[in-house]
Amino acid sequence: MEDITLKTIATKLGISISTVSRALKNHPDIKETTRQAVYELAEQLDYEPNQLAFQLLNRRSNTIGVVVPKISYALYLQALPGMAEVAEKHGYQLLICQTDDSYEKEVRQIHSLLSSRTSGVVLSMSANTTNYDHLLKIQRKNVPLVLFNRDCEEITCSKVLIDNHQAAYEATSLLIAQGRRQIAFFRGPEHLQISRKRFEGYSQALSDHGIPLDPDIVRLAADQEKEAMIAAITELFDSGAQYDAILAYSDQIAQWALVLARQRGIRIPEELAIIGFYNEPTNELLDPPLISVSQPAYEMGVKAMELVFKELNSTRFAFERVVLESSLVLRGSS
Repeated sequence: MEDITLKTIATKLGISISTVSRALKNHPDIKETTRQAVYELAEQLDYEPNQLAFQLLNRRSNTIGVVVPKISYALYLQALPGMAEVAEKHGYQLLICQTDDSYEKEVRQIHSLLSSRTSGVVLSMSANTTNYDHLLKIQRKNVPLVLFNRDCEEITCSKVLIDNHQAAYEATSLLIAQGRRQIAFFRGPEHLQISRKRFEGYSQALSDHGIPLDPDIVRLAADQEKEAMIAAITELFDSGAQYDAILAYSDQIAQWALVLARQRGIRIPEELAIIGFYNEPTNELLDPPLISVSQPAYEMGVKAMELVFKELNSTRFAFERVVLESSLVLRGSS
């Protein structure tokens, strides 16, 4: 691989080597537009061992980047105020980015945050992220990285999560206690750890109660777009499979399952019980209201941001894995 030098950057930008050097040293004679262009290209090319690494280390902004799949999801809406409260106490502000569950957007936004010399990153990964080079880059820059809600075994950093296995186990056990024996499960993306953990919790609850797992009523609902969710639910409903309950990976899937079931004249919960995850506020507006697993979102936000500053302000820091308790919010759908 070609060594990236000052000359490489100068050639690509059509400026002199001395201009590049002075830009990286924040010389007052260099225009801000030129300085920004030099920094951004240097970031893209990973030019950092010498001058840039030193400059980036000492020129971080008073911002913390927060990257989430959907700001409109209740979990993130409720977590953000907790993050902001902690950041403001330290004199920092949040830069909030939304990936729409797109890996490509996530990579671009992480790059943009690093280019703006953000002091830390709190991330809930997109559902389509399977390559983690951009996260490793954050760590190479010595920028604190905290994952929350969605875990990633391949990345060693601080994390704030719930016990998704236990949450799904308890939700499934509730359905079994109510007399349900044919419990369908809509699982999320196969590679997403929270999806795997929820499926494992569901499977273990069935096993512990002596109920065989029926693969015909375990369905993949990896795409959270409306049309894809409706298609996955309709496929189950039209399959002829026998089921008396549904546990869904997310409230979005569970809500559509409830709506589509009622359109077919299926009585909820008499004929079909439904439970979701995330406790979206709109669950209360459904008829009947939807039972859901609730996560302590505000507390998750506070903990995640506290870990950012703990790492930022410490010369010797051990990564922490914080697991908070979830709870079932009981309503009329089961």
